[in-house]
Amino acid sequence: MSFSSDIKSELTKIEDLSPCCLHAQVYGLVLFAHFSKYNFSITTENEDVFNMYVSALRDYCGVEPVISKTGTKKHTAYIKSDAEKEKVFEKFGHTLKETSLRINRANIQNECCLSSFLRGVFLSCGTVTDPERGYHLEFVVPYKKLSNDLIKFFDEIELFPKYIVRKGNHVVYFKISESIEDILAVIGAQDASLYLMNVKIEKDVKNKVNRIINFEMSNISKTVEAANIQLESIEFIEKKIGIKNLPDNLQSIARLRLENPEASLKDLGNMMDEPISRSGVNHRLDRIVKLAEKLKSDGE
Repeated sequence: MSFSSDIKSELTKIEDLSPCCLHAQVYGLVLFAHFSKYNFSITTENEDVFNMYVSALRDYCGVEPVISKTGTKKHTAYIKSDAEKEKVFEKFGHTLKETSLRINRANIQNECCLSSFLRGVFLSCGTVTDPERGYHLEFVVPYKKLSNDLIKFFDEIELFPKYIVRKGNHVVYFKISESIEDILAVIGAQDASLYLMNVKIEKDVKNKVNRIINFEMSNISKTVEAANIQLESIEFIEKKIGIKNLPDNLQSIARLRLENPEASLKDLGNMMDEPISRSGVNHRLDRIVKLAEKLKSDGE
C-alpha cells in the first residue's frame, strides 16, 4: 500500500465521534466524491474507504448503494434512483435542482466538526506523497465551485493552497511541508504528520552535512592546487637562479614547502624558527609565485 493509502486506512478507524462530527465527516466524504443528480458515486482502490462510504450511505443516510467490483483493484459504489439521491441530498440541506454544488456550512455545526469534515474530504478525494519523495498533498475535486469553496475554507484557517486544472479535474494542492503537516494533524493523522516532520529534519541535516562536506572538499581542492603552484614555482626558481639567491625569509619558507608539500599554511608557519602567522606564510609564498612568473616572462 502507498503512504497515502496507509493514512486513509488509519483515518477510517477513528471512532467515537460526536453526532455533529460524524455528520460533518459523512458530509465531506460524500460531497467530495461525485455528488450530483447525474453521478452520485465513489471509485477507489482503498477498500477501507470504500467500506466507509458504503456504510455511510447505508447506515447513516438510509439508502442502499449499488456496488460494483471489477477485476481491477478499483471498487465503485453508486446510488441509482433519483429518489434515493434526493434522500441523501435533503439530509445535508441540498436539492437535486441545484445547478452548482457548494459547501453547505450548516453541516459543519461546531468548531470541533472542522477536523471531521476535512477528514471526510481527504478520504474522498485527497492524496499525499511520501515525504521521502517530496512534499505534495492534493484534493482532486470534480466541480469548479466546490473547489473554490474548499480553497476559501482553507484560507479561513490560514492554510493557503494552490490551484490547477488537470485532465478536467480541479486540483487544490499544497507543496509547503509545514502546511501539509498541519493538515495531516488536523484530520487526525498525527503519526503521519510527525513522520513528515522527522523526514524533513533528516533531510535538512543531510543537506547541511553535504554542504559542509562540499565546502571542505572545495577548500581542500583549492589548498592542494595552491600548494602545487607553490611547489612548481619553487622548483622553477631552483633551476633558474637557485633558492639560495632568494632573500633569507623567502629561502626558509621555500625549503619548508619543498620538505612538507602537504602541510597547511598554518603548519608551515609553526615550523619556522621564529613562527609566523598563516597570512605571513601566504604572503611569502605569494611573493615566490610572482617571482617565478616574472622569471618565466623574462625568459620568453
